Formats: sequence, structure tokens, C-alpha cells
Amino acid sequence: MQALSYLSPALARVHPAWEQVLSTPDIQQQLAGIDRELQAQQAQGKVLFPPAPLTFNALTFTAPADVRVVILGQDPYHGDGEAMGLSFSVPPDVRVPPSLRNLYKELAADLGCGVPNSGDLTHWAQQGVLLLNSVFTVERDKAGSHAKLGWQMVSDALIDAVNAQSAGCVFLLWGNWAKTKAERIDASRHLVLDAAHPSPLSASRGFHGCRHFSQVNAWLLSRGRGAIEWGVPTPQNNLF
Repeated sequence: MQALSYLSPALARVHPAWEQVLSTPDIQQQLAGIDRELQAQQAQGKVLFPPAPLTFNALTFTAPADVRVVILGQDPYHGDGEAMGLSFSVPPDVRVPPSLRNLYKELAADLGCGVPNSGDLTHWAQQGVLLLNSVFTVERDKAGSHAKLGWQMVSDALIDAVNAQSAGCVFLLWGNWAKTKAERIDASRHLVLDAAHPSPLSASRGFHGCRHFSQVNAWLLSRGRGAIEWGVPTPQNNLF
């Protein structure tokens, strides 16, 4: 892959199996254009999230063929210290955001387990849960500010790679935007579950009570792919 000033440190951390996707001519051209814009914004003194080396953090843990679950987000958190390149996840010393808090509440209601003691979802990613945002970067305090930078072409290519290469996985499509990706997924090979977004604005309209976590594990176990360890055995609600 060609050297890119802003994105090169992040690309160096990507699992080698994703390079086939990211090195195609169309994606390389798209990344080059995004890289130029990110460099320009940085030169203007704008603060961008996540930290540059974590831009492709979601792609560092597993190959497309080994992905067992895909959770689609829109763009990174835009507050200081929050974004870490994994959808819905924040570093362990950051207070759990409202959407993730609702996600944890559904997890506890569904599986009867305690909620994790931080918002860091790295332990999910390590088990083959692809925590993928459609847009990989954002300007500080400006949600959606990079929505027109061209990232969707890249994230769509990554979704297509999982669709083609995974032996069978579950796509969790929460919210209207995520549901638009259903057309890219072969439902004869993968399980597609959709619900309202866990945001406080919509969680009560179909996210709470969706029981997706138990459905994910039942489907994976039926295909010999193993269950995801979603939570921890002892409730730790101090972050709420």
C-alpha cells in the first residue's frame, strides 16, 4: 500500500488479511484523498479523533474470515479522550456514554450477567467482534463532521469483505443508518438482526428487549463458531 502521511501509522497496525481490501486501486485512491484532507485539517490546527494511530483499530484484531459478529456504528465519539477506533467503545478511564450504557443494560437484561466495569470493548474485538464505524474520523466537538470525506466507500468495502470471507457471522444493525447496509449482506450465509439504535433518543422504541446478545450466541453455537463472552459475572454499576 502506498505511503500516506496521516494514515500510515494506523495502516501499519492493520491485520495483514485486511490489506487485500485496502490495497485495491479504488480504495487506495479514496484513502489518498481522505489523507490529504486530514493533513490539511491538522495543518489548520483542528483536533481530530481518534488519535491517528487508532484510526483503523477495529481492523487490528482479526481477519475478515474470522469475524463472528459485526456491530456497525456511524462515526467516532467527538469528545476529548473518548474515541479509540472501535464503535461504541471508550477507553477504560472514560465514563460510559449514554448509548453504550443502554447497550450494557440490554446485555444485562438479556443474559443476566453483570455489566463491564468500563466502556472499553477491546475484549469483544479480541473475540472476533468487528466494531466498525462507517466514518473513521471526526473533528473535535463536531459530530458527523467527516461524513462527506469519503469514508463510506472504505467501510462498505470492509463489510463486503466480511460478507464474502467469513464462514458465517451475525450483523447487528442498530438504527436506520445501519439498517441500510442489510442489502450488502448475504442472509443465506449470515444472520442479520436489526433494532432501534441504543441512543437515549430511540432505545425505548425497539432496542431494549431486542435480546440480540443471546440470539448471537445461539446462532454462533449452532454453527460451531463458539459463543461471545459479552460481559463479566459480577455486576459493577459504579459508572452509572
